[in-house]
Amino acid sequence: MKILFIGDYSNLHACLAEELRKKGHSVDVLSDRGGYMNTHADYYLARQPGILGGFKYLYRLFSLLPQLSGYDVVQLINPNFLNLRPGKIKYFFDHIRRQNGPVFLTLAGNDYYYVKACADAKIFDFSEFKVGNQLTKFVETDPEKMYGWISDVNRRWNEYLYENIQGAMAVLPEYDMAARPILGDKVAFTNLPINLSRLPYSPNKVEDKTRIFIGIRGGMEIQKGAGMLLNIAKELEAEMPDKLTVEKVSNVSLDEYISRMKKANIVLDQLYAYSPATNALQAMALGKVAGSGAQPIYYDYIDPISSQPIFTLAPTDTELKDRLRDIVQNHEEIMIRGEWGRKLVEKNNDVKVVVDKFIKHWEKLS
Repeated sequence: MKILFIGDYSNLHACLAEELRKKGHSVDVLSDRGGYMNTHADYYLARQPGILGGFKYLYRLFSLLPQLSGYDVVQLINPNFLNLRPGKIKYFFDHIRRQNGPVFLTLAGNDYYYVKACADAKIFDFSEFKVGNQLTKFVETDPEKMYGWISDVNRRWNEYLYENIQGAMAVLPEYDMAARPILGDKVAFTNLPINLSRLPYSPNKVEDKTRIFIGIRGGMEIQKGAGMLLNIAKELEAEMPDKLTVEKVSNVSLDEYISRMKKANIVLDQLYAYSPATNALQAMALGKVAGSGAQPIYYDYIDPISSQPIFTLAPTDTELKDRLRDIVQNHEEIMIRGEWGRKLVEKNNDVKVVVDKFIKHWEKLS
């Protein structure tokens, strides 16, 4: 097959593309290379600030259009697969549909239906937008961060796109939970892909001090709860400086990020998540203890192993600091959870497993 991926988040599409090429498919990725992450893209498209940046972006996009045709399958990263307003995205979406085979959607990141489910607080007990019926600080500081997603203009655009895609792939349970009531069997749950060959496992031994690693994307400290996790970790570091060290990493390339993560024992990820995303899965692949979302429904979705390796985080956890203190001092548990985590990722997130699910869904609905 000849496949085009448009847009990328945290190397998701680039990871799939690399494996698909190994299987003999012709694959191209159009993306902004994840900004500072510097992931792979065959067609580079990034928007710079200001009016001039907008004009240059459109010029580059129009110049690429003739090359974005003749594909058997097109996979979009999100309804906002271009850095444009919905009306302009619709123009390019319709053009791409006319020039290619069926268009599929990767359910990743925010869109109208996912944020609406979070705002309604019926499917989810908590999210980065609400905990129960209470708005989070992330939304209180700027209500548009939630209400903008569920505006009429976004609703109309998402309705149109959902009606005109061939199918969709949910990479996390929460995206499946939000989209399945609308898309039904057009959705396949695939899990996130992880290239295990680039993330070699090593036993999670604590040498002198337990090392906690927190990666924080600039500007997202409140949104994902990473800032709160960092504060808790730093408080513990101050309490037990002879037993614990904490490292914060922000806005570095993916290669450097992984290199620095390899030195850690515990990787703290997201507080407002039902399931582990790419950061936590990469940590588990390396044999680290991942602190991330791991609600019971997450384990219901995946092919379970005999144990639950993730150090579960949730905004409703009133004993988080005490639990983290306990695991920091339990070197044997750190080692064992690291082994379990690698097994979980091998079973559910190996890119070889995930890419077969994408191919199966393409073939089923094309």
